[in-house]
Amino acid sequence: MQIIESNYTEYKTIFSKPFHVFNTADFNDLNKGNCSEVKYFLFKDSKFRMGFIGGLRDGYLVSPFSAPFGGFSFLKQEVQISAIELAVNLLEQYVLDNSLKGIKVALPPLIYNETFLSKLINVFYRSNYKIANLDLDFYLNLKIMNNYDEHLWYNAKKNMKISLRQEFKFVKCEIDQIEEVYEVIKQNRESKGKPLNMTLENLVDTSKIIKTDFFQATHNDECIASAIVYHATDSIMYVPLWGDKPGFGLMKPMNFITHKIFEYYYNAGKQYVHIGISTEDSQPNYGLCEFKESLGCVITPKFTFLKEF
Repeated sequence: MQIIESNYTEYKTIFSKPFHVFNTADFNDLNKGNCSEVKYFLFKDSKFRMGFIGGLRDGYLVSPFSAPFGGFSFLKQEVQISAIELAVNLLEQYVLDNSLKGIKVALPPLIYNETFLSKLINVFYRSNYKIANLDLDFYLNLKIMNNYDEHLWYNAKKNMKISLRQEFKFVKCEIDQIEEVYEVIKQNRESKGKPLNMTLENLVDTSKIIKTDFFQATHNDECIASAIVYHATDSIMYVPLWGDKPGFGLMKPMNFITHKIFEYYYNAGKQYVHIGISTEDSQPNYGLCEFKESLGCVITPKFTFLKEF
């Protein structure tokens, strides 16, 4: 096997549809300003087998450099463990040859491809990578929507009943309503002392690359909760941002909008709604973890691996 340093155009042609959207050439090119240089690698023996997009940052090769997760991509599901080992070794040799400090890779949770990611985790472990972060990630398996109430915690059931008494309306928004959706989430974050890393312009640009849905919960025609959802795969919906407007918490709009989003994608035939981590540098946000679990979500580990040279 050989490693080939590629470019945006060639990589996009060969990996036209990687197994999640954050590994596309388009998404990484869009966010190239978040690293000093984007690197596109192809791994080939008799055929192209795998690919890797990373960014140079502070002397490290990192993947992702502007996303919740990244890592290697494959062309065929049947990629062998031995091929993964060779690709990892070749990438390490590139880092050494170019006097870089190391490699850092944040993987998606296993729901994105349990077989491939399990192989990759095993290879990283045996190649002496350390776990830089072990985050708690949450997703809802939409098959439970058949009997959703049975999977809710008591408090979530109570809050759901409160929300349903408010006569909220659930609205799937048009593209010209993005600003209103974004503003509610921005206010929510600022009220908690956590300003958004994504600007409205970033959101608009990303929605041109990734198929994105926008939702609102309204009360008397006022948007009091909103959500942004990426089509991360054909069957997995990823929620990068959601929140309610400060001052409306007692009406439980988040319980309402989450339930309606789950219901919407269940009816659309999707498999999972992935709502992301509730940890920061592996440290749990206990209230957020409890909220997500109370909604019937499953917790899965999300690994970030690091090897320094």
